[in-house]
Amino acid sequence: MEFRQLEYFCTISELENFTRTAKVLHVSQPSVTKAIKALEAELGLTLIDRSQKHVTLTEAGRAFLIHARRIMQDAELAKQDMMRFCVGSAGTIHFGVPPMFEAYLFPTFFKEFREKFPTTLLDVQEFGDSDEVRERVEIGDLDFGVIFGSPETTFPHEFVIMHDAMSLCLPEGHPLSVKKEVAFESLRRERFILQQPRTYQYRAIFARCIEAGFTPDVMLTTSQLKTIKQLVANGTGISILPDFVLREEKSFVRRPLAPRLMSRTALYWSAHKVFSPLDRDFLTFMKQYVAAGKFQAPAADGQV
Repeated sequence: MEFRQLEYFCTISELENFTRTAKVLHVSQPSVTKAIKALEAELGLTLIDRSQKHVTLTEAGRAFLIHARRIMQDAELAKQDMMRFCVGSAGTIHFGVPPMFEAYLFPTFFKEFREKFPTTLLDVQEFGDSDEVRERVEIGDLDFGVIFGSPETTFPHEFVIMHDAMSLCLPEGHPLSVKKEVAFESLRRERFILQQPRTYQYRAIFARCIEAGFTPDVMLTTSQLKTIKQLVANGTGISILPDFVLREEKSFVRRPLAPRLMSRTALYWSAHKVFSPLDRDFLTFMKQYVAAGKFQAPAADGQV
């Protein structure tokens, strides 16, 4: 089986015509016909129904098309990935983040990285939670991923970006807003608005509430941080969010928790990863950016 056979077959499936396929691919029609016949002979199946004016795929052809397209896509991805080992910084970094991070923590980082490496494309993808990001890194869909979780959970193949406190978010005028810090025991009768159950935010808050002797009343979960903030601001409920997403937030009050609930943000890569020059440039830039203190969030000392 040859790559050009798959290319011809995929193109025919779209154009439904041998002549147009040959024209688009800049080859002769007999070459296309011969390649498809050889492919069918190798598989022992008829892939294309030639009995009508517009050729159509047989049932076997439709099934094979799924595999052919996947092979074509994988070949293109492999080609792009190998560009990372060429001299220079041309290529793509596939970078995964959980909710909140792309908008609140990385815009300036992306801008400065692009200024230093103008020929590098950053392909930033958002996923539902850190576990999904880590899974995508391990199967090779991502080069690097940002994970958010407990300070006690560490991995050997990571670089810590920041440790950050998580603060209680209250609507203005809430009785607890007069306190300098709030104990979890005081949240027994509150309604919580949290992220999805698989997230560290949800699991950590739920565990702290159980330790304080009660099960939290979670009225709504969502992956949309904007929704959480709006619902807190209009008095629907309370939430607990990392300080880095609360910069310049003025629509509600935030207070430190007692004891403090901390979070940890790290850059994660696979233990099996082979670093290209482009990967090393990205990791070095990240380390320099962190060393300069550019990811640090302000302290939660009142209304922001």
